[in-house]
Amino acid sequence: MSGLRESQKAGRRKRILKAARRHFMERGYEAATIEAIAETAEVSAVTVFNHYGTKGGVLLALVGESDSILIGKINEILGDPPSDPLEAVLRFSQFICRHALEYLHKPVWRHVIATAVIEGSSEFGRGYAALDRELVRMLASLLDNQKDRGPLPADYPSATAAGVLYNLHNTRFVEFMSDDEMSLEKFDDLVRTDIAYVMREPLSS
Repeated sequence: MSGLRESQKAGRRKRILKAARRHFMERGYEAATIEAIAETAEVSAVTVFNHYGTKGGVLLALVGESDSILIGKINEILGDPPSDPLEAVLRFSQFICRHALEYLHKPVWRHVIATAVIEGSSEFGRGYAALDRELVRMLASLLDNQKDRGPLPADYPSATAAGVLYNLHNTRFVEFMSDDEMSLEKFDDLVRTDIAYVMREPLSS
C-alpha cells in the first residue's frame, strides 16, 4: 500500500511540474498562479502548496528537474569529448545554455537568476549554488580527461582552470539570458573568445 501511495504522490508531483513549466513558459513566472497550475495538473491548489509550499518552491523543483537532465547530458560529453580542449569546453558551455533555453524561456531564467542572488541563503539560493559547484567539478573532470588523452599537459591545473572557465561561462550565460536579442550563435562566439584567451589557444580567423 505504501508503494502505491508513493507512486501516486510521484505522479502528482510530475503533473504539477509539467503544468507549471507550461504556465511559466506561456504566461511568464509573475502571471502564472498556483490555482492555474493546479487546474492544469488536475489537483487542488492545496495539493500544490502541500508539495512545494510556494510558487517559488515549484520553480525551484523545476530547476532541480532541469539540473538532473542537464547532468545526464553533460556525462555524454565526459564519455566522448572532442579531442581539442577548446572545443570540449565550448561544447560543455553550449550544452548548458541550450538545455536551459529548451527547458525554460529567457524571462523565466532571469527570475531564477535574480532569485538565486537575492535569496542566496535560502533553499533556492543554496540549491542553485550547489549546481554551480557540481558543474565546476564536471568541467574539471573534462579537463582531466584532456590531460589523460594528451592535448593538455600533465601539470595543467584542471581544478583552478575549471573555476575560471565556468565563471566566464556563467557571466556570458547571464548576459545571454538578460538580452532577448542575443542569439545562440553570438553566445557561442563570445564564449569561444573567452575560452581561447584563458587557455592560450589561437583564435580562429
